[in-house]
Amino acid sequence: MSYVVMARKRRPKVFERVVGQDHITTTLQNAIRQDRVAQAYLFSGPRGTGKTTSARLLATALNCENGPTPEPCGTCASCLAIQQGKSMDVLEIDGASNRGIDEIRQLREEVGYAASKGKRKVYIIDEVHMLTTEAFNALLKTLEEPPPHVVFVFATTEVHKVPETILSRCQRYSFRRIPAETIVEELTRAAEDEAVEFEEAALYQIARKADGGMRDALSLLDQVIAFSDSGVSVVAVQDLLGIIPRDLYFELTQA
Repeated sequence: MSYVVMARKRRPKVFERVVGQDHITTTLQNAIRQDRVAQAYLFSGPRGTGKTTSARLLATALNCENGPTPEPCGTCASCLAIQQGKSMDVLEIDGASNRGIDEIRQLREEVGYAASKGKRKVYIIDEVHMLTTEAFNALLKTLEEPPPHVVFVFATTEVHKVPETILSRCQRYSFRRIPAETIVEELTRAAEDEAVEFEEAALYQIARKADGGMRDALSLLDQVIAFSDSGVSVVAVQDLLGIIPRDLYFELTQA
């Protein structure tokens, strides 16, 4: 069986497992609970902070066979299909490689059809800021009068590049950089689950290098584990990442 990278293996399957974005996950859960789900969302923020994961969780919550529910079961056919990227009712689109008007026109044709098995059709467009002006204009027509069974979730790291006409029709959520302490807590759980020895100081080095991104932190932890035969140590992290030890740094700067 092929190895599954840690960031994918530990991808949250429930809102409560999304790290460092409680202000967003709580709001989304309440919206589902109160039947106040918007038809268009825009998730913005640094890379690796949970935007696409939260979009998938929203899609899962809306289409769970027990739902819509703020706590999707994760085991029904609909939940599993979404987790595996096989759902006919949840379409993920990479805005960087599907940025033209033709792709958006095709999307506009598809949104008119009802969900095949689930309750809602959810379109997740990642890096939406990469769409062309013509594509945004075509998308705007759908956002002005969206079919009741459709939910759009746009994700972007560069919200300033998204036209105001699009922004004004979305509920906007800003994902924050995750504090180093919070990242270290998750890295600790990950290392313990992998039965890997670690030094807490090494995890803090990884967290600082990740710059607020949980995905990058898990990827770095994966690399250190593969790099070192003796666990996750400060020396291993420094060697892998090319970090100059603090005492040596001061020696060099004062020489």
